[in-house]
Amino acid sequence: MRTLLSLLLTSVALLTSEVSQAQHPPAPDSAAVPAVSRAATDVIVRTNGEELPGRVVRITPQLVRYLPVGPDSLGQAAAAAPDTLQLAAAEVFMVRYANGTQEVLRSAPASGPNSGNSLLGLSAAQRQERGRQDSRRYYKPSKGVFWGTLASTVTTGYGGLVASTVISLTNPPRAKLNAPEPALLQDPAYFKGYNRQAKNRKLGKAATGFGLGAAIVVTVTGFLVIRYFGVR
Repeated sequence: MRTLLSLLLTSVALLTSEVSQAQHPPAPDSAAVPAVSRAATDVIVRTNGEELPGRVVRITPQLVRYLPVGPDSLGQAAAAAPDTLQLAAAEVFMVRYANGTQEVLRSAPASGPNSGNSLLGLSAAQRQERGRQDSRRYYKPSKGVFWGTLASTVTTGYGGLVASTVISLTNPPRAKLNAPEPALLQDPAYFKGYNRQAKNRKLGKAATGFGLGAAIVVTVTGFLVIRYFGVR
C-alpha cells in the first residue's frame, strides 16, 4: 500500500513539473535579427517621378542619405544590414515619411501663370512641346529686331537680308527669354523647345521688317522713276 501511494505522489510531481515548463517558453535567442515591417518605410520621390522606398537617415542641402528596402520573397528582413545609399538633393523632389508627413525639397514657384504646372511625369517630347507653347505665349522679341532689319533694308537693300540671316542663326539671350518659370529652362528638352520657338519668332520679326523695308524701297524707287522719267 505504501509503495502504491509513493508511486502516485511521484507521478503527480512529474506531471506538475511538465505543466509548469509548458507555461514558460524559453527566451528568444539574443542574437536573432528582429523582423522589419516593409509597410513602415519612407518613399523618396525623385524629380523625374521615380519613387524609391527606403528609410531616410539624413538630409543635407547637398545629399539625401537612406537605407534601401529591397524585395524579399519570404516577407522577412534580410539578415545583413543594407548599405547606406545617397542621392543628390537636387534630384529629390520630396520625401513621404512612414508616419504620413511629407517634406518637399524642391518647391514649385509660389506665383505665376503656370505655378501649378510641373514637368514631372512628362516625356522628353512632351517637355519640348511644353517649352514651345510657353515660348509662343510669353517670349517677346526685341523691337530692335524689326526696326534694325527695316532700316538695313531701306538704307542698303541687301543689308536687310544679311541681318535676317544673322538673326536666324543667333540664339536669344537667356536672360531675355522671359520664361514663366525660369527654373524649367534647366531641363534640356524644355529649353530646346522654348529656345527654338523663340528663334523662330525673332526670324519672323526680322522677315516682317525685311518685307516692309523692301516694299518701301520698291515704292520709293517706282515713284522716283515715274517722277523723273515718266511720260509728260
